[in-house]
Amino acid sequence: MPIYEYRCEDCGERFERLTLSIGQDPPHLICPTCSSHSLQRLISPVAVHGGDPGDQPAEDSPPPKPPVFGRKELNEVLKNKKS
Repeated sequence: MPIYEYRCEDCGERFERLTLSIGQDPPHLICPTCSSHSLQRLISPVAVHGGDPGDQPAEDSPPPKPPVFGRKELNEVLKNKKS
């Protein structure tokens, strides 16, 4: 049962709904804020964690840099780059 994210085209409210089937919007879906039926299903980002344990770097190589996610991490990188 996937969770889909929606945005109301009338008021801009974003919300999520658990659905019983993949690829189909639930019947009678309405905005929880303004009760509008003008909704757009959004593409949500996917979180990927970990990796294959066999993909370990060689002992003499530097550790890989962690991926940068989100506004807070991006601002930190940009702040450090200016210094």
